[in-house]
Amino acid sequence: MKFSEELTAAGQPILNEIIQHPFVQGIAEGHLPRAALTFYVGQDFNYLNAFIKVYAAAIQKSQTRADMAIFAKQIDFILNSEIHPHHNFCNVAGVAYESLQHEAQAPGTYLYNEHMYHAARTGDLIDIVAAMTPCPWTYVEIANLLVKEGKNTDQNVFKPWIDFYANIDDPDESLLPQFFGLIDREAEKYDRHRLDQVKEEFLKSCEMEWDFWDQAYYQKRWQFVKPLKQANQ
Repeated sequence: MKFSEELTAAGQPILNEIIQHPFVQGIAEGHLPRAALTFYVGQDFNYLNAFIKVYAAAIQKSQTRADMAIFAKQIDFILNSEIHPHHNFCNVAGVAYESLQHEAQAPGTYLYNEHMYHAARTGDLIDIVAAMTPCPWTYVEIANLLVKEGKNTDQNVFKPWIDFYANIDDPDESLLPQFFGLIDREAEKYDRHRLDQVKEEFLKSCEMEWDFWDQAYYQKRWQFVKPLKQANQ
């Protein structure tokens, strides 16, 4: 079994829980509270800003231009394409996207961002990719399942969201085969103990994906701290 296959097999139970989460089920059925949608967009904008910075760190730790190109392309994707699912949620919620771009990090967002930053600061390239892969992996799996179940109908207000993440799984363009291939290549350099550390990083990100949906659905904010709104990001 390839190491990437070992990772996704270990993460499958968490993915199953994500799929059953009421937020994801709300996307499937076309009904979600306005507060959950706006909370999600504000936090995901924050999270994706961190994602861009971690991609830049991956470029610094890459040894070939081919690897650098993978991460550079993904920076462009976040900046210029991944705004579309945000617009879908905002349109359904009836709010301007720009109004949600300066939210302070909620606790779950802060933890997830710091988890990725830690991989970038202290880890090797495999650590960074392992910490980042659960995000695209779970989203593609969710979208593909919803398409398979016929949830992307014209009557579903979240059809643009579903179609967006299902369509990024194009075999010629998909990020996931590149990330999994990079993980498998880099895994050959390490012993079992080190690979178990990488696996833990991957699984922590999987769990934080679940928590990201959960904090948005229930709008989990700081209980005792009142953080300031973020400055321009």
